[in-house]
Amino acid sequence: MEEFSDVRFKQRAVIEFLTAEKAPPVEIHRLMQAVCGDPCVDVSTVRRWVRRFNDGELGQADLSVKTGSGRPVTASDQLHQDRVEELTCGDFVEK
Repeated sequence: MEEFSDVRFKQRAVIEFLTAEKAPPVEIHRLMQAVCGDPCVDVSTVRRWVRRFNDGELGQADLSVKTGSGRPVTASDQLHQDRVEELTCGDFVEK
């Protein structure tokens, strides 16, 4: 299974290509939804990327996902659970 960031990278590349072909954002979204289904980005995201590409980034955009963008990664492994327990309960003083 592809990682979420890989799917988004490919979708941005498709948006850049279809923007170069002068396709409107709604049409780009419709085509992507037909191919990608549920994991397809929202039409507002397509519009935002089309605007960025039309504002001079076409052919030279950095399509990669930036560190710190989007939803933060959550961790639920034992190491993190123990650390949270230590930080939240270790110094707790009941009044």
